[in-house]
Order: sequence, then structure tokens, then C-alpha cells
Amino acid sequence: MTDYIEVKPLKTFDNGSGLKTADSDPFPVERGEANALKALGLVSFEDDAKKVEAPADPEPVEPISSVRSTKKKDKTDADNETA
Repeated sequence: MTDYIEVKPLKTFDNGSGLKTADSDPFPVERGEANALKALGLVSFEDDAKKVEAPADPEPVEPISSVRSTKKKDKTDADNETA
């Protein structure tokens, strides 16, 4: 079974089934064709906008206090010498 995705035209193009313009209604295409059209900037995925729901009030993130510093410590000449 082929997976179809609803896409919304962003620019004018002809995909073989007729001329599509930015004013055209969303239409179904196979997933591979949809990815190719999106890569060319011709369409956007209709489902992307429907699935994304931003939280009304995002929870604050607490800083992690146990993170080690990535700064290298300066070694003295005595530390660099080996016996």
C-alpha cells in the first residue's frame, strides 16, 4: 500500500496531474514525491502544521549543577615532567 501525504502548493508547478499554484487546494501525493517537491520548495506538508501544538505555558528548565567544566587546567612544568 502506498503512503499518501496532503501537500499545499507554495509555488506554481506541474506535477503531471495538472498545474498547481499557491492558490490551489491541498492535494494528496505519494510520500516520495512529496519529499522531492518539498526539497525543491514547491510544497509544504499539511499535516506538519496540524500536528505541532506549542504548550500554552512552557515549564522552566532548571540548570544542571553537576556539569563539569570543559576548560583545560593549566599544568605546571613539574606536572609535565615524567620520571
